[in-house]
Amino acid sequence: MLPQIKKKLSRIREFFSDIIDIPSSNLSPEKEEEIINKLARLVSRWDMEIPALTMGRMFVPTSSVISQTVMIPSALYLDLMGIDGFEVAAFFNKKENVKRLLAKIQELKDAKEYD
Repeated sequence: MLPQIKKKLSRIREFFSDIIDIPSSNLSPEKEEEIINKLARLVSRWDMEIPALTMGRMFVPTSSVISQTVMIPSALYLDLMGIDGFEVAAFFNKKENVKRLLAKIQELKDAKEYD
């Protein structure tokens, strides 16, 4: 079943490659770290650590599914706002990245409490 799905996804990607340049979903570790720091600082600046941690913990088990169904279609709109949407979608496609992001948000929250 899985090879059939991969084959269909490959054909869909080929079809859309002529219309839209869909980049690879592989991010360098440096780019992943940059996205983690940027998002964590943004959440911390807006004092949204608790909602982000609560929602993020629910997001971890389904992050790859949500990334494919929500983030990739939204990527075009994010690109219009100056955010590389495909990089963000690739970032959220890996559960480890979401866990690292939540750890960084928790770290910044703890640092705020000591100030």
